[in-house]
Amino acid sequence: MPQCGMPAHGNDLRQALLDGVRDAVREHGASALSLRDVARRAGVSHAAPAHYFGSKSGLLTAFAVQGFSQTAATVLEEIARTAPNDGPSTLAAIGRGYVRFAIASPSHFEVMFRVDALDTASPELTQVTDATYALLGDTIRRCGQEGALGGRDPALVAISAWSLVHGLGSLWISGWLRGPRSVL
Repeated sequence: MPQCGMPAHGNDLRQALLDGVRDAVREHGASALSLRDVARRAGVSHAAPAHYFGSKSGLLTAFAVQGFSQTAATVLEEIARTAPNDGPSTLAAIGRGYVRFAIASPSHFEVMFRVDALDTASPELTQVTDATYALLGDTIRRCGQEGALGGRDPALVAISAWSLVHGLGSLWISGWLRGPRSVL
């Protein structure tokens, strides 16, 4: 087994540990995650996760930061792909990108919103969540400037839009939107 601090399987150790989180969450869920299991999956010393991330909370926070960054990238890719020409079309692209990320990365999606398991005071987490949410907030403001909000409170519209796509992603991942109940 590689020593703590040594690359695992030729990959960056930090990323190998985050990949271990992804696999462990996929298999057992975030609540059952252990540092030892993540280390085993990464092929490193059981001390490696604590060395790099300090604690289980630190490891999950780094995984969530990665997830929020990937969410933003997926949303921006969808906006670039569809080239919307107004606020409502951009908002629709954001929603599609968000749901696409949730479906493609269910382990990240599960951990990103577990505030009970994350270090919510982490500057990195705060920065990435603020930047990711700004994509939505800026688009809602644009919708308001274009007269597309019908006088509704922009903050309420933003929360409603986020809730809608978050719920859709959660329902899809859980399996409720597949099979005979599927509306898609």
